[in-house]
Amino acid sequence: MLIYITVIQKILYFGLVYPISRLPFFLIYRISDILFIILFYLIRYRRNTVYQNIKNSFPQHSLKACEKICVDFYRHFCDLVLESLKLFTLSEKSAQERMVYKNVELMEQLSSKQKNITLMGGHYGNWELLAITINNALPYQCKAFYTPLRNLFWEDKMKQSRSRFGLQMVSIKKILSHTTEENNPLLCTIYGSDQWPRKPHKAYWTQFLNQDTGFQKGAEKFAKKNNEAVVFGKIKKIRRGYYETEFNLISEEPTLEKNDFIMESYKDMLEAQIKEVPAYYLWSHKRWKYSRPNDLEL
Repeated sequence: MLIYITVIQKILYFGLVYPISRLPFFLIYRISDILFIILFYLIRYRRNTVYQNIKNSFPQHSLKACEKICVDFYRHFCDLVLESLKLFTLSEKSAQERMVYKNVELMEQLSSKQKNITLMGGHYGNWELLAITINNALPYQCKAFYTPLRNLFWEDKMKQSRSRFGLQMVSIKKILSHTTEENNPLLCTIYGSDQWPRKPHKAYWTQFLNQDTGFQKGAEKFAKKNNEAVVFGKIKKIRRGYYETEFNLISEEPTLEKNDFIMESYKDMLEAQIKEVPAYYLWSHKRWKYSRPNDLEL
């Protein structure tokens, strides 16, 4: 049975995913337009989840305004899916042209002080494009923690895609062994801290987009443990297929900050980013599926 599954996966990858990734962008976006019609109108993929998330996050918005954000999200989401497939074969030069980095001077200043960096970001814009371009944009060895996929074939393909240009991919299961040694090159460790925490009682709970929300605390925990400067990466979509990431300092000396200062600052920056252009956040994620435990206070 496993042999048949492996064969089907290879057929799917080499017969569909890989050929699509070789297409020019103008055809990629024609496929995205078709995918939008399928997901939004025919399959109605997570329509209720997306709309409810948007409605709860912007209670002051009219029904029409929420519906527009919903439609714009699905258009962007389909672009994101196709752009992610394109990344399997996108050249390094083309990738760098499509993700521009701003305020790199901040990172260079921290590098000159021999400061390692904890880079916090959210599921906004195209974080996959950031993953394959950031290592060559900074004077750091970049690495990112990820949640392993159950399917080993697709996990291997995902890791190959994200690490093609130097990013180190580290399983979240190995986060406890995350240490900084003096002989290592300067490190920039990337965290997507807006993922739903698997252990709600150990999460950082706060008001985010008008809702009780739990955040993973690993970024603050390890930034303080290793005394790493903390930076927020703000992704902005310029136009279809083109993005920029701006670096903003949260704390240069996290050990001097009060508990939860880093998490609250991160939350404020991410929330402000989403409110600027809501459609580019990952609303299809069941971010608020579970409630805050009753014995925990904000």
